[in-house]
Amino acid sequence: MNFPILAGFVVVLDLVTVLGIKKVFSKFSVRYKRGIRIAFFAQTVLALVIVFGGCFLKGNIRDYLFLADYYYVLGFMLAIYFPKALFALFLLADRLFLAIKQRSRRKQNPTPCKQHHILAKCGLAAGLLFMGFMVWGILFGRYNYTVEQVEMFFDDLPHSFDGYKIVQITDIHAGSYGRTIKHFEKAVALINAQEPDIIVLTGDLVNNFSEELILLAPIFSQLQAKTGQYAVLGNHDYGGYYNWENPADSTANQAAIEHYISMMGFKLLKNEAVVFSRNSTEQIALIGVENWGRLKRFPKRADIETAMLPVIDVPFKLLLSHDPDYWEERIKGKTDIALTLSGHSHAMQMGLKLGKKRFSPAHFLYRYWSGIYAAGNQYLYVNRGLGFVVFPGRIGMPPEITVITLKKR
Repeated sequence: MNFPILAGFVVVLDLVTVLGIKKVFSKFSVRYKRGIRIAFFAQTVLALVIVFGGCFLKGNIRDYLFLADYYYVLGFMLAIYFPKALFALFLLADRLFLAIKQRSRRKQNPTPCKQHHILAKCGLAAGLLFMGFMVWGILFGRYNYTVEQVEMFFDDLPHSFDGYKIVQITDIHAGSYGRTIKHFEKAVALINAQEPDIIVLTGDLVNNFSEELILLAPIFSQLQAKTGQYAVLGNHDYGGYYNWENPADSTANQAAIEHYISMMGFKLLKNEAVVFSRNSTEQIALIGVENWGRLKRFPKRADIETAMLPVIDVPFKLLLSHDPDYWEERIKGKTDIALTLSGHSHAMQMGLKLGKKRFSPAHFLYRYWSGIYAAGNQYLYVNRGLGFVVFPGRIGMPPEITVITLKKR
């Protein structure tokens, strides 16, 4: 992050907001002039301190509990400044609307008309409402675990696997929870209640460090599946967001993360595959690849050719890949993998659901960000994630436990 740019944005946004309040709510601003100045000055100073910390401390702090507390404070700062940005947009729209109205009126009557600032007042109301949603998302939304039931039909699914139940979880980001990790006990209970055949974890178990799993491991060790539990690594699981002093420390951290994954009962698939058999002759394959991402900073370790080699003759294949872009890059139309399970996007932890339609800012950043995508007889499912990162909350895009039932068409 660039501190001068972010600091300038904070200061300008505060100036625009306080001047807008002064103009639109003149009586209120005159009456509480001193209080408004003190409040905005305090907000600006605190925001600059938080921004400074984010720019110069991230990547250099090993204490994940400190980072969890920092992101919690950052979340409430965002809950103030995002609504301010929304209010600023309404102020701009209000100013343009009044300018156009005044110019049109001058042709008929040169006397200035009274300015009601309706748009600006609506903007303040919208900003306060959005602030309420953000605070709710921080305090409650991030723990609102939701079970999504999905049935998927396939022509080539072996008959004996009709009704096979897969529970997918992803993007835990254990370090983001700090000391409040016990909330995952509710998620574990919901998962076990589904009585899954297998449980799959599609990456980003941590933010960076193996010690994030010290408190989580005993909780996730209680997960139960009939056939087994399988995991792949996500971009955060390689510890690449921390400036390690030497490669040996990074390697040790990676080994410890993989050890904890094993302790929790998951078999880690690193460009590997396993085969499940029923009725002696019918089989399906589960393939897991390491992370692959389009952005330069993301690890590119996935090797689908190596992973598929032992199961090339298995007629029905499933794939675990943390980043859904890998489906577009190497799977769709290039392999016979029927279903790919991914995460990564978090659905930006923010959005709106209307019936079966979902809307989120994630749509502008990710081509595949939530739900089912299809290309011919190949499918991709993107899970919204169980945890959070940076913004410590969820608004309209609750943490997801996906229950996928395979059905013979």
